[in-house]
Amino acid sequence: MEERKEEIFSKDAETLRLQQAFGEVLSYLPSPEETQRAWEGFLARQRVAERRRRVRLYTSGAVAAAGALVLLFGFVFRQTAPEEIEVFAALDVPERLVTTEANGMVTVATPPATTAAFMLDDSTRVVLSANSRLEYPKSFWQQGTRSVRLTGEARFEVARDAARPFIVSTGKMQTQVLGTVFDVSAYPGSGASAVTLYQGCVRVSAEAEQVEMHPGQQVVLARKQKLRIRKAPVVAAESWTQGEFNFDDAPLAEVMQAVGTWYNAGVVFRSAALLQQRIHFRYARQASLEEVLQALNDLHIATVQQKGGKVVVSK
Repeated sequence: MEERKEEIFSKDAETLRLQQAFGEVLSYLPSPEETQRAWEGFLARQRVAERRRRVRLYTSGAVAAAGALVLLFGFVFRQTAPEEIEVFAALDVPERLVTTEANGMVTVATPPATTAAFMLDDSTRVVLSANSRLEYPKSFWQQGTRSVRLTGEARFEVARDAARPFIVSTGKMQTQVLGTVFDVSAYPGSGASAVTLYQGCVRVSAEAEQVEMHPGQQVVLARKQKLRIRKAPVVAAESWTQGEFNFDDAPLAEVMQAVGTWYNAGVVFRSAALLQQRIHFRYARQASLEEVLQALNDLHIATVQQKGGKVVVSK
């Protein structure tokens, strides 16, 4: 027995500490092999606990970064998994341009990567962007206002009529004008609506809130947020009407959201830090999604790939 104890206590101090701890609990001194196995099991449990802690920290950090961008740019992101932040969700849209008429109302719906230009009854010119839908009366002449409903994005060049305001409704937001040029963007998959004014004066309202806009300004309404006015990123905002993606020192999240809305492709980030990465990017919208993603990869800022029906942005 004395030889047994002497052998046990000849090991290093860490083993001795473990032997004593286990011996106190179990009322005997374990062998060195038993002690080593217990120690390895303890380390394994610690590694699992540390991985879980890091996942929790990453998730909270990603949500915090997304929240910061909501305040800065009006984006709304959704946490789809601990490692994914969604900036755009694909929509149910037609495969070709569709125009229907029923009960005096006309509906125009566009497919991905397609715009449609047309004139309304009052001579207002509309350019409807990709994956968008506009509902409007075939004739405005019997109405006190000129009201249309938009899902997606459109450019309006409104014919002036002081007696009949022109109103664009997009979910919870309304834009009212007499005669002006402005863009409205309200894709359901992006979570935020925006109005960009180029000419004239616009009044934007949401619930009990109302703001007046002037040329060069943009109003953003994010989910559960108030209306916010900021200087409009004019080049980026109107580039879709010129057949381009054109971003100058813009957040990567904003660029990828534009790519998603144009091609109707869901976009997720697997790095919160990349959401705020600023880039310069200009490319023709007539190109395929694959060509645009390759051009983004050529910047060597992030890895952008199509996976599982989505565009995934990662380091």
